[in-house]
Amino acid sequence: RNIRLDGLTARVADGQVSFDGRIGMDGYAPADLALTATARSMRLRYPEGVRSEVDADLSLTGRVTAPVLAGMVNVQNALWTTKFDTGGNLFDFGGGSGAGTPVVAAAAPSSTMPPVRLDVRVIAPGTLRIENNDAHIVSSADMTFRGTYERPIVFGRAEISRGEFIFEGRRYLVTRGTLDFTNPVRVEPTFDIAAETQVRVPG
Repeated sequence: RNIRLDGLTARVADGQVSFDGRIGMDGYAPADLALTATARSMRLRYPEGVRSEVDADLSLTGRVTAPVLAGMVNVQNALWTTKFDTGGNLFDFGGGSGAGTPVVAAAAPSSTMPPVRLDVRVIAPGTLRIENNDAHIVSSADMTFRGTYERPIVFGRAEISRGEFIFEGRRYLVTRGTLDFTNPVRVEPTFDIAAETQVRVPG
């Protein structure tokens, strides 16, 4: 009737993960889930271009046909080193996507993957960094991921604590900055950034 996990451990992405809980059975097929996972110091390369180290406390519950992934992810550090497209916009994190295109492209649905629904909070207390050809930025974030695994939606805010970037050949110092994720349809942040620079005037 059940498969029970009691202190099952594994190495995932160079981190230690422990699993507990149970899988309810209907005959020989899994029917419902009540699983928890505790992960420490996992080193991820997701999304593309980002290297991060995270701790996570997650649960996977509900029917196998429509499970819910919930919990908390704490970002110990995350570094984005991918260079911006010189032909695009400094804040076009979608890699040159056109107007109206989601900033984060959804993964292609898998025929064998159930529609996992998300309710995951991600906290990064000053541990997000951008270090590339155009920007050196340190920021923090408190965001919640909803929607499904194939089509995630992000709510919350990221704040720039300090940084500088080059725009049209001029170096700017960021004095304040926020990115708000409020669109319930797509991952599309609203920017509010103030920066200053020095301008040389002839004479």
